Amino acid sequence: MYKRILVPLDGSKLAEQVLPYVRVMAKTCQVPIILLKAFDLIHPPSTDPSHAVYMDRLFNYYKGDAEEYLGHVKSSLSGLGVPIFIAAREGDSAVQIIAEAEREPGTLIAMATHGRSGIPRMVMGSVTNRVLHAATDPLLIVRATSEEDFNGQVDFKTIIVPVDGSALAEQVLLHAAHLAQLLGLAVTLLRVTPPIEKYQGSMGVTRIDESSGFQFDTYEGLIKEADERALAYLDGLEKDLYDLGVVSVTKRVVRGQADDAIVDLARQMPGNLVAMTTHGRSGIGRWVLGSVADGVVRRSGNPVFIIRSEEKSSAKNKAANRSDGDQNPVGAGTGSDTR
Repeated sequence: MYKRILVPLDGSKLAEQVLPYVRVMAKTCQVPIILLKAFDLIHPPSTDPSHAVYMDRLFNYYKGDAEEYLGHVKSSLSGLGVPIFIAAREGDSAVQIIAEAEREPGTLIAMATHGRSGIPRMVMGSVTNRVLHAATDPLLIVRATSEEDFNGQVDFKTIIVPVDGSALAEQVLLHAAHLAQLLGLAVTLLRVTPPIEKYQGSMGVTRIDESSGFQFDTYEGLIKEADERALAYLDGLEKDLYDLGVVSVTKRVVRGQADDAIVDLARQMPGNLVAMTTHGRSGIGRWVLGSVADGVVRRSGNPVFIIRSEEKSSAKNKAANRSDGDQNPVGAGTGSDTR
């Protein structure tokens, strides 16, 4: 599924905190690693021939400095049994990252966020944000911590997969199943239902699936159906994951704001990787995945794996028949946890 791993670096120790995860992914997937460092030169207009000579020397200096740094990082990754390449590119960091990723389909971008800035370093937080919003390739984003708190240990146990009932959100399932098989991980499916106040407009006039003409006399009745439909929906996804070769799947339905619920669950489960899509649909019972992904990346202390969803059917082409807004409710299955 992944043909290579692209690792943008800026020369800081904080940016290098992604490297332990790169080691695990590259060794498991047995794919090449591309270490990329961008440097940006200012080219003021000048007709003086000596200016061109000076800019050439400056370019060679920064390029050589970047290549020397990347060479040291390459040496630190030896022993993985995969090819490692270095690339020092002039230009805007985010532009260079996206351009390099687009050179070969199947690139996984792995990078840290909240690195330090300075000359010639890039502001990793802003760069990561721009890459997150512009890249079409999968991203593995690691939030850097202080150097004192960083221990370099990677101990994945579970992949948390938030879904919102849309086919777009389900596009991450193939990736989650692939990673679970490669890394020997369990999968936790998470469906976040809206807080009670979001249902107020439904009282007396609508069903949870937004169709009109069905009356709920109490919030409890409305919420009960919402939870039952959410669990029934997760039952279908659970079966899909087992069909894809995942050996352990649990289901969670949590009420609240989507990004809050995802981050809270991640903090309760050490050794997790959150895998989700960006740019899902919105509506009652659903959340806007773009903004949710942003919030999870900013606030989660755990790695986040993100793919950009495409306007097409889900991997199993079942979402239209299995939507949590249209499905007959069924009871909770084994391994479910509703709260």
